[in-house]
Amino acid sequence: MTSRLPRILSLLVTTAGAIMVVAGVAVYAAVANQLGSQDIKVAAVSADDPGPFAGSLVDNPVAALAQVNAISHHTAAFTGGKTYAELPNVSTKDGVTYSADLTAAQSTDGKAHIAGEVLSELDMKAYSARALAERSSLLQASLFMSVMAFGVSFFIAGMGLVVLAIGIVLRKLTSAVSTAPTH
Repeated sequence: MTSRLPRILSLLVTTAGAIMVVAGVAVYAAVANQLGSQDIKVAAVSADDPGPFAGSLVDNPVAALAQVNAISHHTAAFTGGKTYAELPNVSTKDGVTYSADLTAAQSTDGKAHIAGEVLSELDMKAYSARALAERSSLLQASLFMSVMAFGVSFFIAGMGLVVLAIGIVLRKLTSAVSTAPTH
């Protein structure tokens, strides 16, 4: 009489592999559905070179990366290629007036200002650029998280296929061993 342990092990491994495949596919579909429900369309990078995915729905990792590229391009054009950290921090809470008294050395435009005074044109542009760069980095990070979720779900499904194959091979080996003649 042969041990039932190899047969039980092969069943467990096969079941685990199948569960991983189903979970990976389900998570991929859920991320695609959730991202697609936002109705985000890939923006054209430029009028001359809109990019191959311009206008398509962002519901897969390739489209999400294309949208990240478009956001990055437009942000760099608006900020002069500077990142959020590289842009001056204008002393304002509402984007319209200064929130503190500033000396010329403290001010981003090199002039002294008092709290409540309307932002100078230069500081208004700097504030707008920094605010846009902040939103841009948050959008890009969110899209990168979606790309990562797609990748993890794809990995889980792929590993599930490997585990499923191992379980099937184990099942065949245990069947072959149990039917082999003994001397």
